[in-house]
Amino acid sequence: MAHTCNAEGCYRPRWGGGFCTYHQRLREDKKPKNIAPHTAKERISTIDFGFEDQLSMFHALWENAGDEKGYIICPFTGMRLNGFYGTDLWVNCFLHILPKKNYTYFKLNPANIAIAYPEFHRIVDAGTQKERAEHPTWRFDLWDARVIAMKAEYAVFKQKNLLA
Repeated sequence: MAHTCNAEGCYRPRWGGGFCTYHQRLREDKKPKNIAPHTAKERISTIDFGFEDQLSMFHALWENAGDEKGYIICPFTGMRLNGFYGTDLWVNCFLHILPKKNYTYFKLNPANIAIAYPEFHRIVDAGTQKERAEHPTWRFDLWDARVIAMKAEYAVFKQKNLLA
């Protein structure tokens, strides 16, 4: 008669400590693992900027973006954006200052969003220096300054919240 696992209902052969390979977690004869104590600072469990998804954040930002007449003006191009509302291009009016792929903690941070003309969005995301030069009146310098400032804010946020 072969020796079988001590776990109830298991008929696999024993491996060690009276249990099969699948039920090794049930052994009580193993030494407890030496786990390093946590630091005095606590990590935040969730990062909450008040939004469940990007679309709800975009709607909230759009509602608060208008001037006294209700016009929404791109700060980088000076162009009016109201005509994009309700179209397929509307979501392209929202730029993540720091790309959400590389700066995941700020994906739903409204401070990391700029409302701008869709063509400006395309150029700063995937355009060339030549395309920037084709629009001499557009404020790429203002955009670049916001990116630098947001990178500094992100670094402080990560350090403050023990994220890396």
